[in-house]
Amino acid sequence: MEKIMSENGELKARVWSRQHKNVLKIIKEKGVYRVKERYIRKKLDDCADIYLNVYKWLRHEASKRMKIPAEVKYPIWLSVEEELKLPAAEGMVFFELEIPKDQIMIFDMLKWDYIVNYLYLPKDRDDRRIFKEKLKKYNINVESDIYLQNFYPRLKKEMTSSWKRLFDPNIELSDQKVAISWELKEEWVVDYEYKS
Repeated sequence: MEKIMSENGELKARVWSRQHKNVLKIIKEKGVYRVKERYIRKKLDDCADIYLNVYKWLRHEASKRMKIPAEVKYPIWLSVEEELKLPAAEGMVFFELEIPKDQIMIFDMLKWDYIVNYLYLPKDRDDRRIFKEKLKKYNINVESDIYLQNFYPRLKKEMTSSWKRLFDPNIELSDQKVAISWELKEEWVVDYEYKS
């Protein structure tokens, strides 16, 4: 990730995001874009509740670590490396952004995958192995059932507690990084490209 020092000495991160063309329109009209629940429901359809549930958790935990406007509920996903940005797609806009470092959160993409799939987020391979052995003792074949069903309150608590490792920079499961911001402001846009 490229870090930039602004004229006023503010540390910024150069990031990229692919958004629907309407996001550009909203940014130009209002100066800021914030994700609404209806956008998530429209995009994800039947899977929306799965994401909304973990986004609620993410917002709650992230708000302990950064300032998030009260009316903002859902994250905007950002690529921290230009070569890893999402591919071009019809009706989408690519944004190149310079966002103040205190307005973004960067973490290991694999750690997020554990959370969004309702899995225990391990410290390392040994921790993962130990938790899988615990599942065998309970005769649990589908790990996500711990969260999605109400039969395992202690294991569910252990699982959701493990998710806080998302924010621990000392625990890395992969070298792939991703970032989130809670809004996109017009003044953060360095460049954009629209694919019709």
